Amino acid sequence: MSGTYSKEEIERGIAKIYETVLSTKNVTARYIVILALASLWIDAYDFAAFTFATAAFKATFPWMSTYLFGLSIAAIQIGATVGAIIGGWLTDRIGRRNMFILNMILFTVMAIGAGLAPDPYTFTVFRILLGFALGADTATGFTYIFEYLEKQQRLFWSNLWQLQWYLMYLVTIAFIVLPLYFILHSLTHPIMWRTIMILGGVFAFIVLMLRARIPESVLWLAYQGKLATAKRILKQTYGIDLPDVPDVDVELRKVARSLRSAFSIFRRSKWRELVYSFNGNYEQGFEFYSWGFYLPYILLTFKLAGPLATIEASAIFYGAGVVAGILTAYLTPRIGTKAQYVMGAFMTGISMALLGLTLKYHWPLWLVVLWASTFFFFHVIGPASQGMTSINAFFGARERGTAAGWGYFFVKLAAVVGSFWAPTWFAMIGVSGTLFALSIYAILTAILGLIIGYDARTYHPPELTEEAKAS
Repeated sequence: MSGTYSKEEIERGIAKIYETVLSTKNVTARYIVILALASLWIDAYDFAAFTFATAAFKATFPWMSTYLFGLSIAAIQIGATVGAIIGGWLTDRIGRRNMFILNMILFTVMAIGAGLAPDPYTFTVFRILLGFALGADTATGFTYIFEYLEKQQRLFWSNLWQLQWYLMYLVTIAFIVLPLYFILHSLTHPIMWRTIMILGGVFAFIVLMLRARIPESVLWLAYQGKLATAKRILKQTYGIDLPDVPDVDVELRKVARSLRSAFSIFRRSKWRELVYSFNGNYEQGFEFYSWGFYLPYILLTFKLAGPLATIEASAIFYGAGVVAGILTAYLTPRIGTKAQYVMGAFMTGISMALLGLTLKYHWPLWLVVLWASTFFFFHVIGPASQGMTSINAFFGARERGTAAGWGYFFVKLAAVVGSFWAPTWFAMIGVSGTLFALSIYAILTAILGLIIGYDARTYHPPELTEEAKAS
């Protein structure tokens, strides 16, 4: 152990650091959340921009089969699926800060490579690797903010991640998509998708530079027994000195040292938390990428709207997401995460059913906009926000990265399935049929959440119980 301090003294020091972090509101919350979840800004940029560029990508390689087109679109999600699990585990093993840096380096290189790709096959390979960095970074980001912020702040700020997502949509439309459209006078020019890819690499490089000064997670360091380093970061970032905590760095506990540890969260005592969170994550990703991603493509391909009208309608959809993104964080301390989860899933089910009827019977475009906006609003309120917030609340510093990785894995697994098969489903059962099926799944998710769900507000922080007692 240490020649100066006993194991019991070090354990008390760890508990003291946990208590200090979880009870101290951090004044740099906004800055840290933006940096920690920067991958979501980049993911949202990529999603919003490439949604409008799918037609351009298809036009560049018109010989692509439906399956190759679907694979190219789903490639980033395939990479993110693997990256979420491996990256989450590595987050617990080598640290949050190290993963932040490595993820953005990989993303920068792969995004530029994708923009220069000569064919769909090369493009797909680059996008899979880019997606790996994206999935790993998102798992790292959620882990970090839950270990940097006070226990109430963490719920508020983590629930704002959908706001970041949809806000970036609007920024992308205003400053990237619209200028490119007015320059190229088309949404199908090859320069469209190539420019979007390369700009993603530029944005990732900027994030990389800003992250250079981000500190390591205090809770992750303390859990291992590295109290001196944890105290130094506490002093620098919180302005708090803990003279009664041992000033020593020891290896009291090892973290994520075997592949088996990547599955440590799957235990009988947590089955309700896992089913609740993972199903919510999968459902929201599935409904979103099965048609939300393709909505501009649907409007253009089925000639429901022209290029400019498609951009304007999308801005309205995403604007509804921004409003909901702000609202969900403020609802969290008032009605909790479970109530929003259930309400959001139920209302997305209803809105998709109404949208399916609107498309089936060719009702006016304004009804498409209305029901789509309703969908995006409640999508943000529901499992889209609450799933990742909940899974991070259910686990402590020892395995939070792994838990966040598995949580995001189910988001991206749904994205792979949805984005890959959606074009085929549209051809087989139509867009309306797809929406009706998704509507049923959403309502079933609401019912399941009502029965087994947890409110993260009332869930006792694991750091104050099981982690402090771990040996």
